[in-house]
Amino acid sequence: MFSYANGKFVLTEELALPLKEDITGTIRGFRIFTACRTLPNGRVFRLENHIDRLFNFAKAVFMELPHDKNKLKEIIQETIIKNKEEGEEDKSSSSPFVVAREGEETSSLLSPRFAREGKELLLEIIYSGGEANLSGVAPAGKAILYIMVLPLKMPPARWYEKGIKLAVYPYQRQWPEIKFLNYVGGVIAHQTVVKKYEADDALFVSPDEKKIILEGTTFNFFIIKNGLILTHPADGKILPGITRQVALELSCQQGIKTKEDYFSLDDLVEVEEAFITSSTRNIVPVVRVDDIVIGSGQPGKITDKLARFFKEYQANY
Repeated sequence: MFSYANGKFVLTEELALPLKEDITGTIRGFRIFTACRTLPNGRVFRLENHIDRLFNFAKAVFMELPHDKNKLKEIIQETIIKNKEEGEEDKSSSSPFVVAREGEETSSLLSPRFAREGKELLLEIIYSGGEANLSGVAPAGKAILYIMVLPLKMPPARWYEKGIKLAVYPYQRQWPEIKFLNYVGGVIAHQTVVKKYEADDALFVSPDEKKIILEGTTFNFFIIKNGLILTHPADGKILPGITRQVALELSCQQGIKTKEDYFSLDDLVEVEEAFITSSTRNIVPVVRVDDIVIGSGQPGKITDKLARFFKEYQANY
């Protein structure tokens, strides 16, 4: 697969960020990103939302970008096509990008075989700070664009069929409403509480006595109580996930009541269902948090209903 690095296409395996030419990114941690995916039809799911959010991140942290939104969209599309074209030159069975057989549709960016085998792409779109000025801290100019292209790896089927377990970790990310390339809290959570509870991932709660549930390491969190879907407000203390927004939109369309409100770890003993949302997982039911069993300990009906609506929405996107 091919990735994009500051104006050039390179093999993903050879993608590297230069240290000296990108001190504010590599040493100072001044990097923002968004992660999005292609669908079987070759389109990037909610691409405009991802681009808008990325530009909002940049504005919030005073990062000067080298492109406008239209140019970034063009580069993303060129990157997808680059992968398709290179695959067509190599028609071996190991490549997911092949020329369509006679009679097959070729209307999407990716080939029908790519779609049929579920070989969608994960795109990590990164703006990195670039060179530093005389202070050694502040950027000397505009940020550098990288787009890392990987095969999309969805969670195992058991996550959707049986639900997942989460472990609680008291932590709130720095600049929670922005996706920085700093996941140290998530890493430590996986090294500690996730192992302790033999969980699948970690759930962040406020590091105070209130234990307000915030979000997960790479996902948003929802509960269902008395038939009402609840999730933490987008108030600057969590990342306003794009899949989170889609889930709220679809819930309203299907007549499922939703509310953005605060709830604590203690509230989980009274909820009927829980689920997470993320760009690389869609909607996944949660059946346990630490030692707290959610509802019956099985994926709930509302979660299953919403997951089906989400799947249909993506299929027709």
